[in-house]
Amino acid sequence: MERGDSFQGVGNDGKDITIDDCKSQGESVVRYFLKLMPSDDEVDIVMLCSRKTLEKDEKNGIDNKGNIYSAVSYLIERIDRSPEKGKHKINYKVIKLYKNELPVEHRLQEMDDIDPSIPLMPATKEEEIHFPEDELGAISEAAEFIRYKKLQEKRSFRLYIDTHGGLRDVVLSLSAVISLLSVGESIRPKLISGINMALARIEDQSATFNIFNFFSGINDFLHFGNADILSEYFDMKKDVSYLAGADPIVQKTAKQIVKHMQKISLGAQMSDPKAFLEGLKELGNEFEKNGGSSLKGTTLGIFEKKIKDEYGSLLTNPNILDLIIWCIDHGLIQQALTFIESMLPYYYWDKKLLYFDKEQLKKFDEDAYIAFNRYIGRLRFNQQKSNKELNFFAYHLLENTGEYDVTWARPRNTTLRYYHPEDAAKGEDLEAKSKWINYDNYGNVKMEDFRNKVVPLLQSHRILKIIRNSFNHGNSEYRVSLPKLKMFIINYISDLKKAKK
Repeated sequence: MERGDSFQGVGNDGKDITIDDCKSQGESVVRYFLKLMPSDDEVDIVMLCSRKTLEKDEKNGIDNKGNIYSAVSYLIERIDRSPEKGKHKINYKVIKLYKNELPVEHRLQEMDDIDPSIPLMPATKEEEIHFPEDELGAISEAAEFIRYKKLQEKRSFRLYIDTHGGLRDVVLSLSAVISLLSVGESIRPKLISGINMALARIEDQSATFNIFNFFSGINDFLHFGNADILSEYFDMKKDVSYLAGADPIVQKTAKQIVKHMQKISLGAQMSDPKAFLEGLKELGNEFEKNGGSSLKGTTLGIFEKKIKDEYGSLLTNPNILDLIIWCIDHGLIQQALTFIESMLPYYYWDKKLLYFDKEQLKKFDEDAYIAFNRYIGRLRFNQQKSNKELNFFAYHLLENTGEYDVTWARPRNTTLRYYHPEDAAKGEDLEAKSKWINYDNYGNVKMEDFRNKVVPLLQSHRILKIIRNSFNHGNSEYRVSLPKLKMFIINYISDLKKAKK
């Protein structure tokens, strides 16, 4: 009988091992996998199969009883007769890529537990209709089966996923299964192998599939400021040469960029504006070094423009107002509310919209943040005497449902002009300062500009502080609709930018 092909791959000791007499596509990789495993280990082989690979086909030959093989049954026979099989107990599990449990006319409805060693009768053209949801069901089933097997084992278990079908089926299904397994309690493949026919070698092709993690990580960073997947990808790969090229300087730059992304990610996840803004500035500086991109022409460099487009001026002029709008645009509402509540009191101080004498505040153990929040706490609703929680008023003011009329009470000039620290004695009031508080030629204070330009901003801030407190405490009543909340924040930030001029 004509002898099959030989393929070489790297063994556990780093030296080449040879898999001889391979006559079936994919046989060499399965046998290579068995060769790497301890000789008496039990092995599970999950087979992701299109129907044609399970059907009788004369091109696959016949067995010694005259039965026509399917591609899968022939592969199994070859594996079971191979020297690499040894003492391994092998459990085969077929996952069909062409059918799930949805009953549809003219669709093949075999039992789910197919014996891969027994070929199926060929399907008619009518039965070969492809339904996209079939692969989705199969992919989910494969991932759940693998998780089930993992739970049954007290130690790491030996699992090989074998794909049968066209290139699209193979890449789509295997990539999707790997992606699903990375969710939750992560299960990651130790090795993904394929055949290099030109070199007759069995090669580690993990990088080909890991690249999906890279793209997924880039997407997460662009849309959510999250670098977890990207960081994990680089931690797994260690070597970034195929993304950044062979130049050590460029590789160093790539690693620095990921480091800055991690800082931005931490700022986003922990609602830490300082880390977020610092990371953005550092990333922007990295991109602008040497007057241009050192990553140009590399895989990672492809996304440099996308990152610049997505983060815009935040990379060159990071500031809290634009960061809040970025959060709103990317659906990070809780982070936006946190940044508003924690950072904007200092913004009012820096832009001279509302501030106090710093030394006088120190005497009462207060700072800009404490004084600002106690000051705006005196802004009241006309209806606030009723026995209602503050969130009730914030909700009706924003939603404007017409069910309950909510309006702001007009604060007196003395309320706006003076602030009484919590620990201050009677009469120890501090004067509120603002570039919008002026004096006439006779020394009389003029509050009109402050009342018209700054007070509405303070009222908006108070509304958002009330809403954030409600969110933080999980209050399910009077939840402002997302579109109304987003528009309110956007308008507030826009008005705040105008007021600083």
